[in-house]
Amino acid sequence: MGRIHVLDPHIVNQIAAGEVVERPASVVKELVENALDAGATRIDVTVREGGRDLIEVQDDGHGISPDDLERIFLAHATSKITAVEDLRHVATMGFRGEALASIGSVSRASIVSRRQGHDDGWRVENLDGQVSAVEPSAASPGTVVRVEQLFARVPARRKFLRTATTELGHIKALMGRFALAFPHIGFRLRQGSQALLEAPPEPDRRLRIAQIHGDEVARALLHARETQGEPTLEAWIGPPSLTRRDTKLEQVFLNGRHIRDRSVAHAVREAYRDLLPPGGRRPVAFLFLSIDPARVDVNVHPGKTEVRWRDASAVHRVVRRTLRGALEGARPGLGVALPGGGREHAHLHDQGASTVAAVEQAFLRGAGRSVDSQRPAGFGFSMPPRGDPDAGGGMPPAEAPAAVTVGGLRPVGQLLGTYLVLEGAGELVLVDQHALHERVLFDRINERLRQKGNLEVQRMLVPAVVHLEPEDLARLLEAKDLLQTLGWLVEPFGEDAVAVNGVPAVLRRPDPEAALHELLELIARGQREGLDRTNLVSVAVDSLACRSAVMAGDVLHTDEVVALLEQAEALNHSHSCPHGRPTRLTMTRGQLERWFHRTV
Repeated sequence: MGRIHVLDPHIVNQIAAGEVVERPASVVKELVENALDAGATRIDVTVREGGRDLIEVQDDGHGISPDDLERIFLAHATSKITAVEDLRHVATMGFRGEALASIGSVSRASIVSRRQGHDDGWRVENLDGQVSAVEPSAASPGTVVRVEQLFARVPARRKFLRTATTELGHIKALMGRFALAFPHIGFRLRQGSQALLEAPPEPDRRLRIAQIHGDEVARALLHARETQGEPTLEAWIGPPSLTRRDTKLEQVFLNGRHIRDRSVAHAVREAYRDLLPPGGRRPVAFLFLSIDPARVDVNVHPGKTEVRWRDASAVHRVVRRTLRGALEGARPGLGVALPGGGREHAHLHDQGASTVAAVEQAFLRGAGRSVDSQRPAGFGFSMPPRGDPDAGGGMPPAEAPAAVTVGGLRPVGQLLGTYLVLEGAGELVLVDQHALHERVLFDRINERLRQKGNLEVQRMLVPAVVHLEPEDLARLLEAKDLLQTLGWLVEPFGEDAVAVNGVPAVLRRPDPEAALHELLELIARGQREGLDRTNLVSVAVDSLACRSAVMAGDVLHTDEVVALLEQAEALNHSHSCPHGRPTRLTMTRGQLERWFHRTV
């Protein structure tokens, strides 16, 4: 090993650039954040060749004095913090002072700036780390930063950039997020003379979302808000029928900063739990969180996209409760009447509207019960049209609820397409149909594994061919024994596909491609977390039970409800789902009478 020596500052900046400047979009991010911190009300970004040849960011902010321009390209030169204590309550978008020094070390960068209220502008240039003297220059109030030939003198870095189209896509997505986070500021993105984004100031957040993602998405969103305590939350979320195959429209902002946070992402998933259609669909959700900067650490990632909460559980609780309340208040999953007497659910996906049948023939495998497709959807009380008063008929009597009881509970009806209404001895019981069915399936699947060592297989009449990425195909072949244990019969089919000959018999909506991709994702995540085979099976069983259970919005008939209750009656812990959520809510006669002031 050679002797220890101190690196040249230019080399240090180039190393730092590897953390701060990942691609052209990283440069745009740092420069736009500086413009926001400078109080800009308009930010224009121009790029060429996806930002590889040119990135120019112009703002109308406070501007920079010539004295500050002399130091602006120095490493860790910043106007935003002065002491360690300042890191405990960072209120600006940028603060480290690394960006401009790093950018200048791998490009040709120049800054022209004029202070608000001053007559003269000034210019400074950084050519691959060589900083020029500050010189007078014509300029409008504000600042213009030009970055040219990014990584031109660092070919090892430049060759790893993607195509100009791909890099431009990252920049456009980034600018869209900035526009959402700061609706009172105008943003514009151009490539050459082509306008890619025009977002004038628009304080109405729904209209701002429409500017970025279109009217169709914006109109469908539900508004949710929590203004008490910390954090506060404003959210615009899609109903369960508005879903995507990816998470690009699941966006979280904290004090204006776009972040990626596992705790918040998990809270969103829990809020939508049992509401989304099967197949790994993801919701549309724009979350805007605000919190005292002292209660969160944003200095844990070079790109400032990750944070560390002082109280992550409180954040999780606020997000889940607020979103879930909005979804339940909007009555998600209700069927809509269609011509001909059928009932279907309309699901608006990112590729257009489609419909899927909501009433299936039987949801409990092995229950030995059939469903008469000619019966009215659902069960319980019905209210026929008013009769002819002259004939003495008046209001015809309501259809009597089911007389059968299970465990002392009698099915009465179904509420909001999600909750079963049951009557017991002096009490009213509401049951979350998905949570209870999930608990039943979870226990049945685990019991089958204990007794037989594997799950029952439903063989496909025609094998389903599923195409996989090379890494997923390799992972599947490595985990073939595990898949067989879980009821999958899969064999290679060509170089990039597999033939699915059988699926777990418990799957209620067999969708081999979506279910297999979801299982492989669970296996990959478990392997990254170091889970052994037993724990991998447990995670897979949890997912299988959730995927196979009835969903919110599924219309159930009396015999299906009775079958579900009979199977739940045999369990010792049917009052909670596998994740600990309650499956039922009970109100006694006394509580009801006090609510309606029938007793003192």
